Amino acid sequence: MFQQLLRGELSRAKRRRGSAPLLIAVLTVAVFAIGWFLDEPAAPLPGKGMELSCLVSDVHDGDTVTASCDNGQLKVRVFGIDAPEIGQQPWGEWSRDQLRTLIPGDNRLRFQVMDKDNYGRVVARLYAGDRDLGFDMVRQGFAVVYAQYNKSRAYQEAQAQAKRESLGVWSRAGAQQEPWQWRRLNPR
Repeated sequence: MFQQLLRGELSRAKRRRGSAPLLIAVLTVAVFAIGWFLDEPAAPLPGKGMELSCLVSDVHDGDTVTASCDNGQLKVRVFGIDAPEIGQQPWGEWSRDQLRTLIPGDNRLRFQVMDKDNYGRVVARLYAGDRDLGFDMVRQGFAVVYAQYNKSRAYQEAQAQAKRESLGVWSRAGAQQEPWQWRRLNPR
């Protein structure tokens, strides 16, 4: 129906020479207006070093959350860790559930923005008070140090301790300690 209406308007515009540019302008504005109403513009990503106070609205897995911040809804990747994917059963669900338990009851966290990743997510350290939740996830064995991005000696020592104590992903041998390998073998 829209195509018929458009064809009719274009043929009428051809008959009324000079009105085609006006019609094209009106249609262009209409398309942008409809697009704007259907898809809310994305919030600008906060810059490196910014600190945000946000409410966590969803925990996707052991290293990714969605949060409502002053500048809008953000998808946030926890800095410096890599957690098992949800498809890595049962490790992925355990990791996600552990991160949920670390978030305070009011769901408010402080984010220290470190970067953004290739997927358009903010990469940040997550804090509940003074507690670094990424560090806690590694220390409890529910995530591993993402050594490619995190060179922190404290994180490496926390991982070594979790390994020695056979906590979480370290409780038995398997691919759960290398989520990046699992993702490579199991593309979405």
